[in-house]
Amino acid sequence: MGMEVLLFFGGLVAGIINTLAGNGSALTVGLLLASGYDGAVANATNRIGVLGSVIVSWFSLPKTKRKHYLLKSSKELILPTLLGTLIGGLIGVRMDATAMEWLLAIVMLSMLFSILTKRSRWSGASLLDRPKPRWKSWLYFFLIGFYGGVVQMGIGVLMLIVLVLIDKWSMRDGNVIKIIMANVLSVPAAFIYFSSDLMAWRPGLILAAGGMIGSWIGARYLVRMPRVQPYVRYLLIAVVTFGSVQAIIKALT
Repeated sequence: MGMEVLLFFGGLVAGIINTLAGNGSALTVGLLLASGYDGAVANATNRIGVLGSVIVSWFSLPKTKRKHYLLKSSKELILPTLLGTLIGGLIGVRMDATAMEWLLAIVMLSMLFSILTKRSRWSGASLLDRPKPRWKSWLYFFLIGFYGGVVQMGIGVLMLIVLVLIDKWSMRDGNVIKIIMANVLSVPAAFIYFSSDLMAWRPGLILAAGGMIGSWIGARYLVRMPRVQPYVRYLLIAVVTFGSVQAIIKALT
């Protein structure tokens, strides 16, 4: 009972983190590992909570002209993300646990380095002459989709790195596009894992219940608060550092 309470509140906090920054899975996967599940089962089960969270995040965002504009602007990224996700998901359900853990460690450290660089860009506005997504953005989102199909943890951070540092969106606009693309990635990946024998449904549904509440709070209130936005980068640094340490320890043990 105590662990189930932790899973619920861990899911709630992760839902808020995923909406504002990403990598809430560093917390939820860690809780699943602490519950005694191996890395493969924890990675698969975590997708139940992620799926609920990203769907709630999207429908909880206020209906504005800006939201419609960002949805229209992100359409070019859907196909490469979807293709990468399908390929990654089919590989992920068959991947060796040790290889998965090393993949996590390498990607997390790369994310941390990217977030710590170009500090001014993280607090800047969306550029008016921002180029439309081209082959470089398509390639990055294909790779993010592939990675997300294999291991869910950290996809939100990876998306923000590309959207803010490469595509020149503001953190606020990038967050909305991230939520859109997280749905594109998470829905097909979840169903690939749902069809496997890796799912632990009870803890996954508990995570999902907390995660959906947290995502609603994040999308409905916190994303719209200008005072919150300057601190999102620091939240990113904190959760990615936590995820990096967790991934390295897991890969070495």
